[in-house]
Amino acid sequence: MRITNLMMANNAMQNIAENQEKIAKLRNQVSTQKQFQTASDNPVQASASLSLRSNLRTLESYSDTANITSNWMNTTDYALNQLEEIGIQASNLILRGLNDSLSNNERYTALATEMNGLIEKAVELGNSSVNGQFIFSGYQLNQKPFTLGVDPLTTLLDYQGNSFNPTTISYDGDTGSMQRNLGPDQMVTMNMPGRPSVEAFIQDLITASTALTQGNIHGVSVPPAPSTLQEALTKVKSSADAINANRTSNGARMRQVESASNFLETVKIETKSLLSQKEDTNLAEGIAMLTNQQTTFQAVLEVSQRAISALSLFDYMR
Repeated sequence: MRITNLMMANNAMQNIAENQEKIAKLRNQVSTQKQFQTASDNPVQASASLSLRSNLRTLESYSDTANITSNWMNTTDYALNQLEEIGIQASNLILRGLNDSLSNNERYTALATEMNGLIEKAVELGNSSVNGQFIFSGYQLNQKPFTLGVDPLTTLLDYQGNSFNPTTISYDGDTGSMQRNLGPDQMVTMNMPGRPSVEAFIQDLITASTALTQGNIHGVSVPPAPSTLQEALTKVKSSADAINANRTSNGARMRQVESASNFLETVKIETKSLLSQKEDTNLAEGIAMLTNQQTTFQAVLEVSQRAISALSLFDYMR
């Protein structure tokens, strides 16, 4: 095959262009710190990268769900803990009220007033919310679950014989159980409806307050009496135990969420590491390759320049 001067010149120009393209590609890898910009640059690596990114998005979704669930459960734990404290304070008030040395007036002006304050605080805790969503409402997240009111259909007599309408508690939520996925095969119940435990607890506090108001301590002294103070003590302790049991159950699920969250974080770190191996450029290696390619390009320029400059019209005139 005859090698013409034109072929030599074209080959030289092609070699220069290829080296420039390699330099541009390496510069782009170093500046962006990515091995490829489009899937066509490296189809195999790009396919693996897309798969890892899809897995990472799924892990992020599970992780977000775990964080929301954990925040919800922490708020629930705080509310239940405070309700337990109210149960202790209420029991102490009732025990003071059972002291026969106290007068009915003292029970009403001091103990009943303090008990009503505990009832209001318990209702406030029962209406605890996370980001505007009420934690004890079941599925009715935007509906405040507990409301204090007065029973207009029931009339009682206080210790002085004056009539009054007893306090009532109404529950506007439901018993819906909200399930959350923490992984492909892992599900946890996020919420704890306010009925029956929280509602029953508040109702028992109201019963104690009513008994203090009536001066109904050990037996029926002012009819009609819904419950004596002694009976109210038993009820408050029982409902407080139910609150404690719910808190224990919530705590077990909190540990489950924490374990799942830690596992997700570990897998996310491993996935990001694999993704980095598929996508990111090793800067030290990239800079070394760029320097080597630039040296090669300079050599190609020099050789091509000599070859082309040697082609002179006088060579053909000899």
